[in-house]
Amino acid sequence: MDVGFISAGSLSLEALADLFTRSFAEYFYPGVTTPEVLSRRVRVENIDLLASPVITVDGEPAGIALLARRGERAWCGGFGIVLAQRGKGLAHALAGELVARARGAGAQTLELEVLTRNERALRVYERAGMRVVRRLHILSYRLDPDAPPPPPAPPMPLAEVEPAQLVLRHFATLHPAPAAWQRDAASLLAQSDMEGLALQAGGGVTAYALVSGDPLNLRIMDLAARDAGAAHLLIGALKARASALLSVNEPADSPLTAAFHRSGFLVADEQHELTMEL
Repeated sequence: MDVGFISAGSLSLEALADLFTRSFAEYFYPGVTTPEVLSRRVRVENIDLLASPVITVDGEPAGIALLARRGERAWCGGFGIVLAQRGKGLAHALAGELVARARGAGAQTLELEVLTRNERALRVYERAGMRVVRRLHILSYRLDPDAPPPPPAPPMPLAEVEPAQLVLRHFATLHPAPAAWQRDAASLLAQSDMEGLALQAGGGVTAYALVSGDPLNLRIMDLAARDAGAAHLLIGALKARASALLSVNEPADSPLTAAFHRSGFLVADEQHELTMEL
């Protein structure tokens, strides 16, 4: 078996999307990655395809690790081996190459997230030198049509504000915990098709949410608040707008996460956030 590496940038978007899809076959959340989806991720998440390694076996692509960069920080936006080549130690080789390429690109740290139940992948990343620094929650809420209606809450009007304005003016001051890569300010500013909703008091913004979707399914792209009380009020107003809500990668130890639990959200899944010094 002849193992080698090429740059993801040497392949077409169509070939990369196909490889990424096949590398996540039989994963916990399988799905099809299209060239359009991959192109959007490259833009929003600052993925460097030229620095991202593709592992090959006998000249054929067998896995991929997407490497994103922001200044001295690097992040892995996807890591997988195609089904036919799993169990041969290729994941360890790919992880080593990922670390080497991040270091060679001038990054000082490398970060990634992995589902807590994906113990095999966690062992690969820890063997490569990464360590768990915190836990992230995937939180979901769904209105139960059979449940008795809750007592009416006082109306909580939300102001519609341009998302970029909310991020630029309030992201740094209203986040009590550092945001995960995909919910960092740089990612949010590159997003499109989001609605900005702000809770205001005393002439200022006390909490805001950036959301996408529709009244059936609303995704919270970012939520920030000065305290858990303001977050609870904001979440209550969001619940009045949709029958199902989802928020991904909320830090488990953030005081705002308590507001989600208080509002009836459940932990649908969990991730470890890992990092290493390069």
